[in-house]
Amino acid sequence: MQELYIGEVIKQRRMELKLTQEELCEGICEPSTISRIESGKQIPVKSKLDALLQRLGLLGDRYYALVSKHELEISNLKAEIITHNIRKEPKIALKKLNELEEMIDENDHFLKQFILRTRAALGYLHNGNVEQYNFQEKIDLLYKAIYLTVPSFQINKISHHLYSVEEIKIINQIALSYSDIGQNKTAIGIYSQLLKYINSHFFNMSETNRLSILIAYNYSRSLYFEEEFQKSIEVASLGLQQSRQESSSAYLGGLLSVLGHAFYAQKKFERSKEYFYQAFYMYTILNDQVNTELSAQNLKDFFNIDVCTDLNIGATIGELVSPENN
Repeated sequence: MQELYIGEVIKQRRMELKLTQEELCEGICEPSTISRIESGKQIPVKSKLDALLQRLGLLGDRYYALVSKHELEISNLKAEIITHNIRKEPKIALKKLNELEEMIDENDHFLKQFILRTRAALGYLHNGNVEQYNFQEKIDLLYKAIYLTVPSFQINKISHHLYSVEEIKIINQIALSYSDIGQNKTAIGIYSQLLKYINSHFFNMSETNRLSILIAYNYSRSLYFEEEFQKSIEVASLGLQQSRQESSSAYLGGLLSVLGHAFYAQKKFERSKEYFYQAFYMYTILNDQVNTELSAQNLKDFFNIDVCTDLNIGATIGELVSPENN
């Protein structure tokens, strides 16, 4: 079975990338541990194996690893938390996150990263209500998370390190935090580095393609806010193409809306109308009432087209609701 040779896979890919054992294992394990894994003398736990393979650009279920009952419980609980987050059920998600925190091993940096990143996104409970962290609190949580495995991380030198999928999600969330307070130039610099890293490092797999779609959506929005309309169109079009290739609808409506706004800003009104219509029908098919109404309002505001007659909600690109960045 494949797991008998996982050490050979890691060693071969590491040598192809001309990486030392020290470079690969930074923040994950000791070089001596990598040596034992590569020689077949040690099988890593799933979280460490996932991180090593992802840093090497190797993703997917083809690299089989034995999963303990404890690891399976953790994996299922993480999936529940993500689901409740997407469903806009933060109280339930926070409760599940507290359960997950009780299961944590002191040396499991990867689970700690997930918890910190998710707390930054969800917020915290105060007097029975969910409150959001302010910008600095979010940034502190996210940097604390990335420093667990990349202690020398610098936001303007992203290409200087190797990253797992979880680490890339943390960096994406850092950029999103800057965008949320209007610092879109900073966010653009981060998104640009992330896309270059993913495109140059990871193999063309569905998991990383979906990650590229997420980043392309966030990146194109920030570009639009900075009035870099042509670049916004290029990045959103890339995300749109990948969404279609992967049959992924998660950010399709948002990308279509970005294109509608950007083409309108360039006075290319027919193209703009086309994308606004596509966004409207996309959200309608998905039964996403909030974004369906917002898309309909865009058509009304920009082109005086009534696709719905009972709407009174104004919509800008910043108001569009998209799935959480999980």
